[in-house]
Amino acid sequence: MHKELFIIAGANGSGKTTLARELLKEFSLEFVNADEIAGTINPNNIQEVRVQAGKLVFKKLDELLLREKSFAIETTLSGNFLVKTIKQSQEKGYNTTLIYSFVDNPGICIERIKVRVNNGGHFVPDEDVIRRYYRSKRNLWFKYRYVVDKWTVFYNGLEEFINVMEGDKQTVEIRNERLYNLFMESLDND
Repeated sequence: MHKELFIIAGANGSGKTTLARELLKEFSLEFVNADEIAGTINPNNIQEVRVQAGKLVFKKLDELLLREKSFAIETTLSGNFLVKTIKQSQEKGYNTTLIYSFVDNPGICIERIKVRVNNGGHFVPDEDVIRRYYRSKRNLWFKYRYVVDKWTVFYNGLEEFINVMEGDKQTVEIRNERLYNLFMESLDND
């Protein structure tokens, strides 16, 4: 049986968790989500326990790799910490797949987060959402797509996810030219 590492990525409010739930229906995987871990520590203030939750995420990732279990992780991809985990998993024979969700702009993410908060979900400060929106896309495009075995980018600005592009370390296959251009336009923004 192949060992799999799925990375579900995108800015806050881009639809990562929805995408992850769809994936988890299809595969029986352990799911690592820093927000869910933070919610078990302090459901009333996830922001307050983010560092503690992050440490627990690293511990869980190390444990899953040691046990050589297939798993999925959700991340904004706004940092570089997963590069090491991806490389370690590949050394152990894992197939690594990154699935990325994006929307038109960070304002849409902010509006979605407001709806989520009104429905009892967790808050993310606007400035964090804006910073992570651009950093996440740049990290995908300039770093992570060269590290994982395969990757797919979905647009989540409408009723359903639309496959925009996919590839591996050397190739890019564009599935939707208009949405590909939308993705590429904002790579230079901050």
